[in-house]
Formats: sequence, structure tokens, C-alpha cells
Amino acid sequence: MNHAGSNQADFDFLLANARAGSALGLPFFSHLEHPIGIWNYIRIADDIAKQISAGHMLDWGCGYGQMTYLMRRRGLQVTAFDVGAEGKNLPDIPLCRETDVVYSAHPTNLPFSDKSFDAVLSCGVLEHVDEFSQRGNEFKSLREIVRVLRPGGQFFIYQLPQRYAWQEAMLRRLRLGYSHPRRYTVREITTMLEQAGFFVQRVRRANLIPKNLTGMPTRLRNAYSQFSRPLIALDGIVCKIPLVNSLAGVLEITARSQRATK
Repeated sequence: MNHAGSNQADFDFLLANARAGSALGLPFFSHLEHPIGIWNYIRIADDIAKQISAGHMLDWGCGYGQMTYLMRRRGLQVTAFDVGAEGKNLPDIPLCRETDVVYSAHPTNLPFSDKSFDAVLSCGVLEHVDEFSQRGNEFKSLREIVRVLRPGGQFFIYQLPQRYAWQEAMLRRLRLGYSHPRRYTVREITTMLEQAGFFVQRVRRANLIPKNLTGMPTRLRNAYSQFSRPLIALDGIVCKIPLVNSLAGVLEITARSQRATK
């Protein structure tokens, strides 16, 4: 399949599902239906596919399954997992019908055997663990991820809020919308991962140019989205500029499991 054509097909599928979900009144889909947001998920999936081309991945905190869908399209066997009640009132749209989510009511324990996966993905998940459960579960979750990873297995973290992100600061100051209460510095997340049993291979910054347009006026949002792909490409360039990139919105991390938990 042509790479560009495959990405366009992914975009069309996710946009159609986002519009269907948004029509049902589900707030997450109103976020996903912004073209730049969809293209950013596709960018993330392509970036992961460059680092792992085959194997069994756990989509940890899969939500409505957009990353599960994208990674399956890139040749990986993916198990979708989320915390919550079975079924979780998922909408009757193709994206959700095809995801087959494994659920658990426990805030940290994973219902999988030791060394079950070649990779685990956290896309916009780790920062919410302590927000929706007791403090300290963040580290317990990382230890569980080490447990279910095979030795040398990869842990991909995307959309992890950076401590000094300019967008987060503006949202808080102007009260324009949701701002993550949990944000990280590179040193903090690197130390936490190493203590949990990971070796950090790569740390990058992204989203100096906003990709979440929730709260932006519709006319401006539509105009902005006309330039989704060039803006994402430009973001990749400016986020390499030292000091300037310390104000970027998120961190993107690749780590490897280096030992089993006790």
C-alpha cells in the first residue's frame, strides 16, 4: 500500500468516526475531529512504526481506540486496554466496534502475564494516573508495565505534558480550558523511568505549535486546520531549537525494559 495513500485512508476513517462520535455528544470526539489532531496521531503512529515493525503491543489506556487502529494498520498485533467497567458505554461506531478492549477495575494492576508484550504505548495516559486515583499509583503503573514487557521491550510515551509548556501556562492564566495538573520535566520523568526499571533511549519535545484546538473559535479553527500537515512539519523543526523547545507542550519518550520487577 502506498504510504501517503495509507495515511490519507487513516485520516478519512478517523475523521468520519470522530464526526459520528461528536454527533452523539461525546466530548472527546469533538477534539479528535480537528484535522491537525488526527494528523498528529498519524505522525505518532508513523514514528512508532519506525522504531518497531512487528510484535505484540499493549495500548495502555486506549480510550476510543484511535492508536490501536493506527498501530494495527502498521502491522503490529495490538491489545487494547483501559481502566473502567466492561464496555464503558462505547459508542456504536466502527472505530469502537473493532477495538475489542480488555478492561480492569484496578487502577494499576494489569490483567496480563509477565513478559506478555514486545511494546507498551502510553499516549496521553501516564499523566492522568494519579489524577483519577490515589497518589503513588503513577510509579506502581510503571512497575506493572515493566512486568508485562519482555526483557528489552519498548515503552513508548507520547503526549506527556511538559512542565513549562507555554500553552498550559496560557490555559491556566486565562482560564480557557483544561490544563493538566500533572506535568513533567525531562529529568523528573527520566529518573522515574530509570527507578522503575527502564533505560531511556530517546527524549524529544513536540507541540510548540498547538495541535489541540478545543476552545478556538470555529472559523479560526477551520482556517488553522487547512495547514495541518505543514504546521506539524514546522513543529518538528522548531522543537529541535535549544531553550525554545523547553516551552513545547509535550515530551515524547522511548524507553526499554532492562530488568524484571521483583
